[in-house]
Amino acid sequence: MRRDVRSILGYAAAFFAATAAAIFWTRYSGGLALFWPGTAIAATLFLSLPYRLWAMPAVIVLVLSTIATAVFGFGPGPAIPLAFVNIGEAALTAFLLRKVRPQGDYITSGSGFSALIAFAGLAAPIAMSLPGGFIAWHAVGGTWLSHAGAWIVGHGLGAMLVMPLVLLLAADTKTDGTTDKSFSPFTKRSAEFVAVMALIAAISAATIFQTSYPLLFLPIVPVVLASYRFGRMGAAVGVLVVTVAAAISLAIDVGHFAALNLTIAGKALFLQFYLAVLLLIALPLAIALDQRERLVNDIVQREALQRLISDHSDDALLHLDRNGLIRFASPASKELSGLDDLDGKPISAFFGAFDREVIDEALSDARTAPGTTRIIERSVTRGHATLWLEAKIRSVYSAGAVGSFVVTIRDVTARKLDELQATREARTDALTGLPNRRAFLDVLEDQLAHAHEAPFALALIDLDHFKRVNDTYGHDTGDVVLKKIAGLMREHTTRRCFFARLGGEEFGMIVMRDAVEDAPEICEHLRQAIADKRIADQDGRAFSVTASIGVARIAETCSPSMAMNSADGPLYAAKAAGRNMVRLAQREGHWTNTDSTASLTRPERQELGVAAR
Repeated sequence: MRRDVRSILGYAAAFFAATAAAIFWTRYSGGLALFWPGTAIAATLFLSLPYRLWAMPAVIVLVLSTIATAVFGFGPGPAIPLAFVNIGEAALTAFLLRKVRPQGDYITSGSGFSALIAFAGLAAPIAMSLPGGFIAWHAVGGTWLSHAGAWIVGHGLGAMLVMPLVLLLAADTKTDGTTDKSFSPFTKRSAEFVAVMALIAAISAATIFQTSYPLLFLPIVPVVLASYRFGRMGAAVGVLVVTVAAAISLAIDVGHFAALNLTIAGKALFLQFYLAVLLLIALPLAIALDQRERLVNDIVQREALQRLISDHSDDALLHLDRNGLIRFASPASKELSGLDDLDGKPISAFFGAFDREVIDEALSDARTAPGTTRIIERSVTRGHATLWLEAKIRSVYSAGAVGSFVVTIRDVTARKLDELQATREARTDALTGLPNRRAFLDVLEDQLAHAHEAPFALALIDLDHFKRVNDTYGHDTGDVVLKKIAGLMREHTTRRCFFARLGGEEFGMIVMRDAVEDAPEICEHLRQAIADKRIADQDGRAFSVTASIGVARIAETCSPSMAMNSADGPLYAAKAAGRNMVRLAQREGHWTNTDSTASLTRPERQELGVAAR
C-alpha cells in the first residue's frame, strides 16, 4: 500500500507540474492550452492501478487540476468543471485501453501502439471536447466550435507525444520499486546514448533555428538512429529533444516555426503536428525493431536448444522441404538410415524400396491435414538384423501453404517385439505351445469368408478316454501326453494344415483349400501317428493313447459355430462307433449330417454314452 501511495503522489506531482506549465506557456489566445500533457500522465496512473483503487488518485488529480486552472488559467469559476472533464478524459482513456488491450502492450507492439493513438489521441479527446469546449466558450467567449477543436488538437497531440514516454518511464520501475534495467539506456552504452541525443539536439537546432533552407525533415534521421540503437526509449527521448529545440525556437521567435505566416496559436499547433508525425515515425519503428530483436533472440535460443536435443537424441530429427527432400538430419540419422549423406534424399531412404508408396502417401496426408501428425511403422533390414522404425510426419505451414515438413524417426524394435510377443502369447496355448482357440477361430473366420469360392476342411480331434489317463497316471503325466500329441501335430503342420488346442484334450485342424481333397488321408495319418506314439509316465510305465477325429468339408459361408457343429457330428459318430477312427460328414457341401448322432445335443449324447471320452 505504501508503494501505491508513493506512486500516486509521484504521478500527482508530475501531473501538476506539467499542467501548470502547459496552461502558463501555451494559452496564447487566452483560451484553452494548446498543449495538454495532463491526460497522458493521469491516464497512465489509472492504468497502473486496479479499478477499485481509482477513487483516491481521481480526487487528488481533480484537486490539483482545479488549482492549476484557477491559478494559471481561467480562474476559480471554470476550474472545477474543467477539472472534472480532464479527469473524465483520463479515466475514459484508461478504461478504453484496458478493455481493448488488456495485455497492456501499448508501447511494445504495433497493434498496441495503434490502440494508444486511437483512444488516447482521438476517441477520448473528441468525446470530452464537447463539455470542455462548452466550458471554455462560457468562460472566455468566442465560438464553441473553435474551443472544441482546440481541445481535440491540444489534448490529442499532447497525449500522443507524452503518453509513450510516461509509459516507458513507468515500465522502467518494477512492482517492487526497483529499477528494471532492461528499459534503461543508461545502464550500458550511456556515452553513446548521450552522444546520439547531442547529435539530435545539434541537428534540430541547426535545422529549426534557420529559415534559409526547408530542412525540417533532417531531425528525422538522428531520431531514427536513436530508435535503432536504443529502441523505444531512444525514440521517445529523441522526439523530446526535438520538442525542446522547437519550443525554444518558438519562444524566442526565431527559426522556421516562428517565421510561419500564422498566429502564435497556429504556429504552436503546427509544431505539435510536426512532433506528432516525428513520433509516429520513430516509435513504431522502435517497436518493430524491438519485436524483431526479441524474435531473433527467441529463434537463436530455440535453435540452440533444438541443436542440443538433436545432437544428443537417439531419434533421427529431420527437416524436409516442401517436396519432401531432406534439408537437415540430426546425427542419429546416420545410424538409423545406414547412410553417411542424407542431404537432398527422400525419407524413404530410411526404409525399404517397397515402402516408397507408403511414405509418399503419409506426406500427402500430412500436407492436406495441417496440425495433425501422421505415424507409420515399417520393418527394415540392416545387415543381418531386422529393425522396426517409427516415423512421425507433420507439415509446417508458412504464408498459407505447406512450406516444409518436420519428421522424427526412432527405433521401436524393442517395443514392437514386445507387442508381437504379447500377441503371440495371447494366441498361444501355454501348455502345448500350439495356437489356442482364439487363434483357431481367427483362421477359421478367414477361411469361412471365402468358403463358397474355395472350400476347406475342418477337423475336430479328441483324445479317447483321456480322463482315464489322468486317473491312472496323474495329471502331470496327462500334461505330458498333451505335449507329446501337440508335438506330433507340429510335425504335421505345413502350409496346408493349421492345428490348435481348443481346450482340454480337444484339438482342431484346418486343411487349407488347396489340400481339401486330401483331408481324410491327412487325418488318418495323424490318427495312426497318435496311436503309435509310446508315452512313459514318471515311473517308466509305457502306454499309448488314441484319438477320434471328425472331418467336414466346408463349402459355404457360415458362422464359426455352425462350421464347428458340422465336424462335431462326425466326431461323435467316431466315438459311438468305438473310437480311434476318422469319420467324415456324410453329405459333403451341406451342414446337415445323416449320421444318427449328428443332430443330438451334448446332453443327449452323454445319455447314450457316446460322449464318454
